[in-house]
Amino acid sequence: MKELLKFDNLCLTYGRNTILDHVSASISERDFIVLTGPNGGGKTTLLQIIAGLLPPTAGRIVCRPGLTLGYLPQYRGIDRDFPITVGEVVLSGLQNRKRLFTSFSRQQKEQVDRVLERLQISQFKERPIKGLSGGQWQRVLLGRAIVSQPDLLLLDEPDTHLDLEGKDFLYNLLREENNHSAVLLVSHDATVGNTTMWEVKDGQLRPVREIV
Repeated sequence: MKELLKFDNLCLTYGRNTILDHVSASISERDFIVLTGPNGGGKTTLLQIIAGLLPPTAGRIVCRPGLTLGYLPQYRGIDRDFPITVGEVVLSGLQNRKRLFTSFSRQQKEQVDRVLERLQISQFKERPIKGLSGGQWQRVLLGRAIVSQPDLLLLDEPDTHLDLEGKDFLYNLLREENNHSAVLLVSHDATVGNTTMWEVKDGQLRPVREIV
């Protein structure tokens, strides 16, 4: 498979605290990687650096030209009091970052409808996000991440607030997405099959094992 991106000697420090210490790896097409490690170990930090949301103290990331990303942040990191509907959140996944005000085509709106149907949340399309349960909100955020069919999905604990049935639904859907998108997700669940496992611990990134 062709390489999508690689990062070399990434470092991130906060004052005297080293979060990432010369971390290097690569991600290729159709990779499915689960990122594990202790709380506060740097998993979210690494995803944010790859997503371009946080500059590293040192090191570099080299991406394939035109690489597209879909990003699902941690559940607790979003203000759900913002007056926006479910459909609008998912539609924002098609927003052109270079243009603050984007008009969406009928085809794009139909694309959102298809994603809502796949996620079984079509009935919530016009509902404000404030009234959603934790599991429903996670599906909305996942919809925003996948609606553009990106080359790489970056998912930060997407199984938070999901019961066993919800986790099965999530991972089955991600397997379908993995037919056209590489997946890098943070999870404390190490039982996901057919994955590569990475661990971030004490500032280091190391492959753990491959689960088949």
